[in-house]
Amino acid sequence: MTGQQNIEALPGAERAFGADDVGVDGLAPAGYVQEEYLLAGTAAGEPFRTRLLLRRPAEHERAGGVVVVEPMHFAGGRPVWDHAHAQLLRGGHTWIEVACQTTPAYRRMVASDPHRYARVRLAGTPSDRRPEIAPGADPRRASDAFAREWWATSPQLFGILGSVFALLRDGGVPDVRAEVVVLAGASQTGGVVRRYAALAAPGGPLAGTVGPDGLLALHSGGAALPDDLDLPTVELLAESDIESVRSAAGLPGQGRDLAHRDCRSPSYRCYEVPGMAHIGTRERAPAVPPPPGSRWSRFPHAHVVHAALEALVTWLRDGREPVPAPLLETDTRGLLVRDATGHARGGLRLPAVELPLARIAVISPGSEWLHGHEFASVAALRARYGDAAAYLAAARGHLHRLVGQGHYLAVDAERWLAETAAELADAPWSRPPLPTPAALDRRTR
Repeated sequence: MTGQQNIEALPGAERAFGADDVGVDGLAPAGYVQEEYLLAGTAAGEPFRTRLLLRRPAEHERAGGVVVVEPMHFAGGRPVWDHAHAQLLRGGHTWIEVACQTTPAYRRMVASDPHRYARVRLAGTPSDRRPEIAPGADPRRASDAFAREWWATSPQLFGILGSVFALLRDGGVPDVRAEVVVLAGASQTGGVVRRYAALAAPGGPLAGTVGPDGLLALHSGGAALPDDLDLPTVELLAESDIESVRSAAGLPGQGRDLAHRDCRSPSYRCYEVPGMAHIGTRERAPAVPPPPGSRWSRFPHAHVVHAALEALVTWLRDGREPVPAPLLETDTRGLLVRDATGHARGGLRLPAVELPLARIAVISPGSEWLHGHEFASVAALRARYGDAAAYLAAARGHLHRLVGQGHYLAVDAERWLAETAAELADAPWSRPPLPTPAALDRRTR
C-alpha cells in the first residue's frame, strides 16, 4: 500500500536518463515538452524516492486527457515509448515512465549519473542476472528462475505504481490532466502489467485500490489472466512470443504454451500477430548485417502497437469494445500451422503475411533473436501478383478492412502504402509503370 507522496522537479530534463530515446527529436515539433521529477512516498512499509520521466503536450488545449504509465524495463529501456511514440504524439497523449524496479533504477539510471540521482532510494537488492540460458538447458526453467529473481528484487514495485496512480487522480503531476490512465508494458514489463492484472482482480491484494483504467500488455504472455478480471485489458502477442516458437529456437520467454488464451473475462482481448518479431526493424534496423541472403524484416511493428493502444483508449473513453481477431491456428500438439509461403496461419493478419512480398522469419540467429528477417524473390512476386499496381490494389483493400475493424489506423495504412509503393518502384517488376498512390486510390474506390 502507499502512503502520502510528494513530487519535485529535477531541472535540466535534457540530461535525464532516457532523454536520448528514439523519437525524442520529434517532441518539440509535435508541441511536446519533456520533464523529470523525483517522487517520494512509502510503499511496502518502507520509504522510497524515485524518478518519473514525463512527456506531455506543452499546451493544455492539445492534451487529450490520456496518460500512459510505463514501468522502466528490467534492462533499463522504455519499449512502449519505443513502439508507440508516433501515436502517443499524434494522439495528444501524456506518457510517464516510472523507475519502480530496483535493478534498472540502480544499475542503469543511477549508474548513468550518480550525482543527478543521488537521492533515489528503493528497497530490494539489485541483480545482475540476465534472462539467458546455457546450451541444452530447459528454456522454461531458465525463464522461471529469472522471473523469480526479478520479482524478489523489487518489493515496492506495485506500491510505487499505486503512488503514481493516486498522484495522477489527485491532479498532483504538474500540468497533467488524467482522465484516462493506461498501465502499459512490453516484454518483461508486459509481465509487470499482467501481474498487476492478477493482483487487482476482485479479491486480490490490489482490488479496490487507486489504479489505472485499463491495461496494455505487449510481447509477454504466460498463465491465463483471471476470469473475473474487470479492468479492460488488451494483450498483444507477436508470433515470436509464442512459447513453441521460442523454445524451438532454444529461447526463454514468459509464455506457457497457449495458456494466455484461457482467460474468459469479457474485459480481455488478445491479439496474436503472425509475421511479427519481438522488436521491429522497419524503422530502425540493427547495426549488424542480417543473415545471408536476407534483409531485416519490414513488418510494420509500430503500426500494430498503435492500433492496439487506440483500441484500448477508445474502449475506455467511449465504451466501444475492440473487435476480436482470430487466434493463430495450431495443430493437435499446439504447434503453429503454416501456409504455403511458410507463414503462420490465422491471427491478426497484415498484408505482410496475407499478401506477402517476402518470407518472414520472426527469430534471427544468435544475439539478434529479437529481430525478424525476410527473404524476397522477384520471380515469386511476379508470379503471385503480376505487377506492382495489382499488388498495391489488393493491399489497399485488405488494409481498408483492417481499418474498419479497428485493427489498423488509417494514417498508418496510408503511410505503409506510400512506403511500399516507393519500395516497389525500385524493384525490377514487370511493366506497366507503378501508379501513384493517388491514382491507386481512384482505381480502387
